[in-house]
Order: sequence, then C-alpha cells, then structure tokens
Amino acid sequence: MGKFKLRYPSTGTVLGFIAIVIAVVGTASAAPSTRLIHANEIAPGAVTAKALGKGVVHTKNLADSAVTSKKLAKGAVNKRVLAKGAVTSSAIADNAITARQLAPGSVYGGALGERTVHATVIPDTDAIASNPEWTASNTEAALCGPGEKLLSAFYGLTELGNREVTFLKMLPVVGTSEGVIGQMGSNSGGTAKGQVIAYCLK
Repeated sequence: MGKFKLRYPSTGTVLGFIAIVIAVVGTASAAPSTRLIHANEIAPGAVTAKALGKGVVHTKNLADSAVTSKKLAKGAVNKRVLAKGAVTSSAIADNAITARQLAPGSVYGGALGERTVHATVIPDTDAIASNPEWTASNTEAALCGPGEKLLSAFYGLTELGNREVTFLKMLPVVGTSEGVIGQMGSNSGGTAKGQVIAYCLK
C-alpha cells in the first residue's frame, strides 16, 4: 500500500490569502464618504428649476439677500406662484412699488377696500316761487366716516319743484375729515330739493 505525504502551503501563500481577506472585509465594512460641493464647483446653468424637486429649496436654505430682483427672470414671480398672504406690507421696501410698476387699471377703488356712500339733503330755502328773486340754499356737507378717504363726489336734484332750481357749487373737503360740500339756488318757493354725496373708501 502506498503512502501519502501532506504538503503545507508556504508561508508566502498564507500571508497573501490573509491580505486578500482583510482587503475584502475592509472594503465591505467601510462607511460611504461624503463631500461638500461648493458653488464654484458647479458649472453655470447646471442647476435649473427642472433639476430641483418640488419643495426642495426653502427660505431657510437661502442666504440673506441671495435672491434679488436682478436674479429673477422677467415674469418669474406672479400671483400663481405666490402663496396667499405671502406678500405683506412689511415685506415690501419703502418706495418699492411705484406708478411705473403697476399695470394700467390694476389699482382702483374696488380693489383697495370697502366703499361707502354718505349723502346729505340740501333743502330749498326760497320763500316765494317764480318771483324775480332767486334764493341760494345753505351750504351742506357730506363727510366720509372716521379714517375714510374721499374717492369721488356727486350732486343731484331729487325734487325739481316748479323746475326753477339750479346747481351753484360743489367742492371737496380735505383735512381732519374728508368729504364734499354743495349748494343750490332756487325760485321754487321751498318745493325743490338737492343732495350732495360723498363716495368714500374705508
């Protein structure tokens, strides 16, 4: 019967095997590395709106004054992209909005707030109808409410009497209170009636 002889691997072979095991284990257990990317490493135009997910960039991610009007494309900011209440008076710099920046017809009474109407009757103070002498009425005032601003003023004759009645004056009132004053003239013997109206903004 033949004899078998065992051969042991050489020392170099064993060490080489151990080195391979260490290398594999080290690679498998290594934690992924991260590196901060600076702005100067990004090519101009590389990051566009299409490349960013919705809601990825928040205001807290932006440095102070990072976004200015010069950096925004024309028409980029409109009412469709602004959240309700996003623009308040405190967020607008003094003199930031001028007449040149407003579209024609964009600011009018109805867009500014609630409007009110204040009317005052102008009585006919004429004593004798159809005589040679006409009589001027008292000057009556229609004033806006506290804190209101005058938008427009109107005058009307609500009762014509014998039709011998006319408009004399209507003037705006400005100052502590805003409104309008009006006066008429009559030869209707007290049967005519006028009215002065202030159209105001709350």
